[in-house]
Amino acid sequence: MMFKTLLTTLLLAVTLPSLAGNAPLSVNAQQAYLPRVNFPVWQLTLTSLDNDITIQSLTLNRGNCLISMSGRGQNVNKRLGYGQTLSFTTPSNSTFTQCRPLELSVQTSKGAFTFNW
Repeated sequence: MMFKTLLTTLLLAVTLPSLAGNAPLSVNAQQAYLPRVNFPVWQLTLTSLDNDITIQSLTLNRGNCLISMSGRGQNVNKRLGYGQTLSFTTPSNSTFTQCRPLELSVQTSKGAFTFNW
């Protein structure tokens, strides 16, 4: 019984810091149109709230939406200082219902974080 209590306490201590509420990042999603081609996209911007964090990978809507950046969100390896940003887009349709951000999973040097809208 003591082992189960200790194991539960240890698991909570490991998982609680990875909740997005304690994330060293903030995420903003907005509708936009690509210049010159007038193509609808969702633009997501991650802002560092930490002095030194590296974004390692990104997964949008559990991999069901394309991330428009080199590597499609894998092997990003972008270092951010406090206040610095990383932006990417995902294609949408004219009513912005396609690939509307519902969940963004971010793997970082500080752990994994999930953001929900």
